[in-house]
Amino acid sequence: MAKRVSNKKHDDGFDFTPPSKTFARMFIAPFKFYFAPQFYGIDELDVSRPALYVSNHTILGIHDGFPFAIELYLRKGVILRALADSNHFKIPVWSEIVKDNLGVVEASRANCHSLMKRKDSIIVFPGGTREICKKKGEEYILKWQDRKGFVRLAMEHGYDIIPVAAVGAEETYTVVKDSNDILNSPFGKFLKFIGVAEKYFKNGELMPPVVRGIGDTIIPRPAKLYFSFGKRISTAKYKAMFDDEHTQDLMKKKVEKALLAEFKKLFDIRDHDTDRSKWRRLLNMKKPKIENQ
Repeated sequence: MAKRVSNKKHDDGFDFTPPSKTFARMFIAPFKFYFAPQFYGIDELDVSRPALYVSNHTILGIHDGFPFAIELYLRKGVILRALADSNHFKIPVWSEIVKDNLGVVEASRANCHSLMKRKDSIIVFPGGTREICKKKGEEYILKWQDRKGFVRLAMEHGYDIIPVAAVGAEETYTVVKDSNDILNSPFGKFLKFIGVAEKYFKNGELMPPVVRGIGDTIIPRPAKLYFSFGKRISTAKYKAMFDDEHTQDLMKKKVEKALLAEFKKLFDIRDHDTDRSKWRRLLNMKKPKIENQ
């Protein structure tokens, strides 16, 4: 029977009933068959205290967070509350699914405060939409810019930060046209002329790329996915300095460095991974580049 996540002391409307583990296993089974995700550091993970799980977004953001969140739930019983962009909550039906079935909460400082007061574990992607909208050659590049809100809140509430690296999803698609290509096209120039490019796409920063998966389709290639949970990064001694920008910068750089170390670890594991079936090798073959396409 599904466990209801609740806290009577902090009843702020964020309670939801997570799916049963049986349903979660059935839901993730096709994904596991197709992408064969591998998880590292999860068995050693200390989950006795809530934490802020910080991860990188991969291209289009569809193969990163939920696989390791489900695995964490199945193995450790930890339920991660995701903070998502407000656009998710503007889409009919989908908004109800993410709120009621996935426990997703609209990203805001106030909502994060409430979740931390409840002692919920939380997952955030500091790169947000900018990291989803990859340009050519931007695989595994963190695009966090000056975003420090996540470390500020972690320090304020004394939350540990756990870096989680996601590798493999960048190989499921090839970027055919990125925002530069689109905005330099006649259609893109029209979008700039009428102001849409700047208002809605931040002049390309928030514009999804045109991608190709298997052959000329948008079906993702079955690249193996790798996830690595790093060690907890304590923020307790910085609690009184949560509002200090210099301290925020130091903590942010510490998290970035830890995440990049997990990337390196996973790249090495992937490079030495010889477990490839014939069908996986065949479907992962990228279409040869054609000049002046």
